[in-house]
Amino acid sequence: MMKIHGDFRQLRVAVLVSGGGTNLQALIDRAAQGDWSATIVAVASDRDGAYGLVRAEKAGIPAHVVDYGSLLKGGFGAGSWEPSSAELKELDSAQKILRITDEHARLHRLKRLVMAEHQLITLLDPHEPDLVCLAGFMRLVSPYFLRHYNGDGGWRVLNIHPALLPAFPGEHGYEDTLGYGCRWGGVTVHFVDEGEDTGPIIAQAVYPIWPDDTLERVRRRGLSLEYSVYAQCIQWIADGQVQVTGTPSRRTTTIKDPRYPEVLRGWTHRALASEPPL
Repeated sequence: MMKIHGDFRQLRVAVLVSGGGTNLQALIDRAAQGDWSATIVAVASDRDGAYGLVRAEKAGIPAHVVDYGSLLKGGFGAGSWEPSSAELKELDSAQKILRITDEHARLHRLKRLVMAEHQLITLLDPHEPDLVCLAGFMRLVSPYFLRHYNGDGGWRVLNIHPALLPAFPGEHGYEDTLGYGCRWGGVTVHFVDEGEDTGPIIAQAVYPIWPDDTLERVRRRGLSLEYSVYAQCIQWIADGQVQVTGTPSRRTTTIKDPRYPEVLRGWTHRALASEPPL
């Protein structure tokens, strides 16, 4: 059994975004309430045009960019750090995110990804984050990045996913949930491991899908939950109330907060009451 975090200082959080950063804004707003045991110390994006960077700057939070699009195409300067061949092959044996069958092409892609992550780590580390929270960060995360932040045996990288994992991993959780004909959708906060949306689940919340629902309504309903669930999970971690148990092949979490059932009921009640069927 492993305690994730349990001291009483503010948890230092770095947030990674790719687009509008609405989850980031929800966390900024939560921090502004003054009763959240976390502070956002840095925001970073994989593209310069992400509006999440504007949100960070308006809130006075240091904002950084690593241009993944350019770097994955080879836009590194002379003398840039790169992994050795041995290190790259070892990372390839551990990763579960790149499914390119051609080994040369896969290693080339992984190398570029790791080099981009190295730049990202260089920008984040001076801020000394306790957690790195993916909030609409539309890039794969390699074992190189995860080992850097989980190297002490902890779980320090989180993600918010717009579906009830393990169903519908990947980029299109809301679309896949609605398209499959599900009667309930949901959101998941989980720790990040070497797979695609396969890490230990911290919490989930559900919302109804009504007959004749549109994707826009489903997404709006889900996002409302995302904003609350993510902030609550970070609070639980800050309070030392999240424990991970199990073996490397099967990890599960336990929430020690005695109010946990009450919190879940609150999320479900709000989701049911927000948009009654027409």
